[in-house]
Amino acid sequence: MWIKIVIILAFIGIVGSLASGLYYLVHDKGDSRRTLRALTVRIGLSIGLFAFLMLLIALGVIEPHGVYPVPPNTAPQ
Repeated sequence: MWIKIVIILAFIGIVGSLASGLYYLVHDKGDSRRTLRALTVRIGLSIGLFAFLMLLIALGVIEPHGVYPVPPNTAPQ
C-alpha cells in the first residue's frame, strides 16, 4: 500500500511542478529562471519515479503486466 502512496505523491509533485512552470512562464515573461527551475524539478521527479519503479520491478516487489495480463483468445471459432 505504501508503494501506491509514494507513486501518487510523485505524480502529484510532477503535475504541480508542471503547473508552476506554466504559471512562471506566463507571469514572468522570461525575466526569471523560475520556469527553468520548475521544469528541471519536474524532470528530476520523473526520472526518480522511473528509477524507483525499475528498482521495485528488479527486486520483485511489483510485477509489470500489459493491458491484457492473459492474452485474449484471437482464434476464430
